[in-house]
Amino acid sequence: MSSLAVSAVSVIIVNYNGASVLGNALDSLNRLVEPPLEIVVVDNGSDDNSVQLVKSKALINPRIHLVTMAENHGVAGGRNVGVEVAQGDAWAFLDADGQATDQWLPQAVVALNGDPGVGAVAPLVLMDQGYVINAAGSFLDGGGHGYDRYRGDTLPSRESDLMDLSGTDCDYPMGCGMVIRRDGLEAIWPLDESSLKWHDDTEIGIRIRKLGYRVVFLASSRVLHQPGHSDPLHFLERHLQAETARFRLLIKYYPITVVATELSRFAMHGVFGSRRRPEAFAQLGSVLTNMKRDWRLLYRIRRQWQGKARRN
Repeated sequence: MSSLAVSAVSVIIVNYNGASVLGNALDSLNRLVEPPLEIVVVDNGSDDNSVQLVKSKALINPRIHLVTMAENHGVAGGRNVGVEVAQGDAWAFLDADGQATDQWLPQAVVALNGDPGVGAVAPLVLMDQGYVINAAGSFLDGGGHGYDRYRGDTLPSRESDLMDLSGTDCDYPMGCGMVIRRDGLEAIWPLDESSLKWHDDTEIGIRIRKLGYRVVFLASSRVLHQPGHSDPLHFLERHLQAETARFRLLIKYYPITVVATELSRFAMHGVFGSRRRPEAFAQLGSVLTNMKRDWRLLYRIRRQWQGKARRN
């Protein structure tokens, strides 16, 4: 396996109506001391001025390549397209509302070169100009809920813990900032793109680990993030999208007993919760309808990854 260099990394940004933040992401990449091979921006059918913004930035930085989609294929769909056109030996993903730091790619490349068993690096993701932690490695619980370690804690309060944890395994890398080697991991693509967002990064982590590679948290590799610009405004819509994505994840990768248990819990919440919150029952129906509609797809992915051979 040849040594990886920052100059051989493809940075991929998936954007949907992110004109208010996308310029900062591209500018941060332009300022890097060690530039990547290319910056692939996949626009998911935006109806703001995102496309015009990227074109203007590409005049300054010829490494920027724009791919436009006629409609929104979701985060996973955008990542699939970005990977398909990227030419690099590794894929580095930066959200439209993220910003690169000089340590992000060089430190991730060192980690990938240092251990051929590392499939992906989960960087330290920071909010509020780098003062608050967004994620220090991410994890899945037994019910398919994802959580980001130390989310909301201040960086000064956790600096020593972060150094101790650096280089240790986590379940998946947060989508903003994850760096994934290409060699040996081509099989993780394409992702299931039938949900607009949520759990695409957990699916990546599951597939990487099923192929026998590790996902490691690296405190010295850092990106900044302003999460939420593309989230639905209403809490109930966000909750419905997140729960739909979670149940799809459960069906694809978790034991059937877990799927049945979690579905029973969700059904009870929908039935009894509707007394205080009428929309709870409607949410239950929506999730069930989604799973019924895509059952063949979900089952096919389940069978495919149950039988996936692990790396020696």
